[in-house]
Amino acid sequence: LIPGIIPLVPGAGIYYTAYYFVMNDMVQASAKGVESLKVAFAIVVGMVFIISLPGGWFHNPFRKRQIRGFQD
Repeated sequence: LIPGIIPLVPGAGIYYTAYYFVMNDMVQASAKGVESLKVAFAIVVGMVFIISLPGGWFHNPFRKRQIRGFQD
């Protein structure tokens, strides 16, 4: 799950966090870092929300039914 989240986090935010940290501008670095963490958290919350939805909510009317172990 982690390798799937890392590319979703805005790369510019992480880049500017590191840039401001190297330039010794801790105020800007912390602001960009917090912003990047908020975006990452929002992505994780969205993923958890979608994964937690019951599969029965999504009924596919075109799927063939299975009757007592027999397949069409």
